Amino acid sequence: MAMRVSYEEIFRNSDIFNPVSQQTLLAAGKLAGMSPEKSVLDLGCGKGFPSLLWASLFGVSVEGYDLGESYVAYANARAKLLNLEDKVRFFCQDLQTFHCTGTYDFVASLGIELSWLGGRTQALNRFKDMLKPDGAVILTEPVWRQRPVPPQVHKAFGTKEDSFLTLPETQKLFHEAGFEELGCFVSSKQDWELYVRPVFVTMQKLAQKRPEVANEAQAISNSFKAEADFSGEHWDVVLWVLKPI
Repeated sequence: MAMRVSYEEIFRNSDIFNPVSQQTLLAAGKLAGMSPEKSVLDLGCGKGFPSLLWASLFGVSVEGYDLGESYVAYANARAKLLNLEDKVRFFCQDLQTFHCTGTYDFVASLGIELSWLGGRTQALNRFKDMLKPDGAVILTEPVWRQRPVPPQVHKAFGTKEDSFLTLPETQKLFHEAGFEELGCFVSSKQDWELYVRPVFVTMQKLAQKRPEVANEAQAISNSFKAEADFSGEHWDVVLWVLKPI
């Protein structure tokens, strides 16, 4: 059955679409070596929160791309509000057909799993081609805590055993693709709470406003709760800072 609740509605009151804190974004920017005169390519920029934070704190210039027209419009409006429109620009683009014509000091991919960009290895190779010498990649990727994954987890997530790798398997993938790991940050329970809480509130209000989608709104809340509850036990969301070898 097709969803009647759109992603725009789900994330209406959310700034970022994964459990990554401002502190982690700050630490990742420092670790990557962000500074003025350097550039960021943000793939799957969403509402632009990470890019706007990095531009504000480090003075980097940013090009962000996302398929969601409303997200891109919101991000550009926020850039203007923060007087960052001369440094940050967001564009509507399907990333599966995105063709990069330049190179950047940093490539960020914080909302898109590597498997969605033509496969994990293919995505990493694409990132490498987008980087200037001495550049870095900042990305998030889910990992299983261990295998086999219990059936109830797959049922709650709609996943399969090969949907994600384990942490060691992901680190091996990075090494084989020609990257060294500068650091990684595992989302904490507090990060998850900050991520899911706006969705719960939004879905509750939506169910009251549109009773015909109340069951779907509750199912969406249950799905986000399951993701948060299973984190740290069966899976994690990890942010990596990687540098080509």
